[in-house]
Amino acid sequence: MADRFIDQDEVTIYGPYASKRIRTRLLGLIPEYDPALTYAADQIDAQTAAVKSAVEAARGTDASRRQGVRSKAPLLKQARALLGKFSTHLGAHDAGAIDRKVFFTKDGTAGGVGKAAPDVVLAVTHITTKLAAPGFAVRDAAHWHGRFDAMTKSLAPVVAFADDARIDRQSLTPEVEATRQVWLNGYIAAKAVCESLLRHLGRVDQLRLYFYDLQVPAGTKVTEPPAEEPEAREAEDTEEDTGDE
Repeated sequence: MADRFIDQDEVTIYGPYASKRIRTRLLGLIPEYDPALTYAADQIDAQTAAVKSAVEAARGTDASRRQGVRSKAPLLKQARALLGKFSTHLGAHDAGAIDRKVFFTKDGTAGGVGKAAPDVVLAVTHITTKLAAPGFAVRDAAHWHGRFDAMTKSLAPVVAFADDARIDRQSLTPEVEATRQVWLNGYIAAKAVCESLLRHLGRVDQLRLYFYDLQVPAGTKVTEPPAEEPEAREAEDTEEDTGDE
C-alpha cells in the first residue's frame, strides 16, 4: 500500500525524507547516475521550500482574515444596538407620524434587519442616507444622523479589510495547489530515477526505503516524519547488502 494523495502538509515530510536518503544512500552506487540523483534531490528540496512558503502565506492571510472578523464583531454588535435604539426612538412618535419601513425596509423593525454583516451595514448606510434627506418628521434627526454617519464610517474600513483578506486567501489557495503539483511532478520524477538505479542493482523492491509515502497506508494523514531508529537503519543496510549478492 502507499499514500495515494500527498497533501501540502505531507510535502514537507516526504520531501526531506526522500532527498536526504537519495544523497546519503544512493549517490555513489553507480557514479553515472550521480548527476541525475543530485538534480532530483535538489529539485525536491527547492520545490518543498516553495510549497512551504505558499502554505505559510496562505495561513498568514487566513489569520488576517480571522483578525478582521474579530475586529468587526464588536462594531457589528454596536451597530445592531444603534439600530435597536433608533427603532425605539421611532416608536415614541405619534401613531402614523413615521413610516417605519422607510428606515427598516424589510418589516419595519430593527430585528428584521438580521445579524449578517452585509445586512447590518446596508441598514446603517440606508438609515444614514434617509436621515440626511429632507421631508421626514423624525425628532432629533440631526442627532441620529450624526450617530449613524459615524457608525457607517467606522464599519466601512473593517468590513472592507475582512473582505479583502478573504479574497486574498481565495487567490492564494490555487497558488498552494499549483506549487504542490510542481512538487509532485518532481517527486515522481525522482522516484523514476531512483527506480531505474535500483533496477540496475537488482534492488527495485527497496524503493520504499527512500520514499516514505510508499510505506504509508492509503488514506493515512502523516503529521510527522518517522523515527529513524538504529534497528531500522540496520535492517535497511542488511537489505541493501542482500541486494548486492
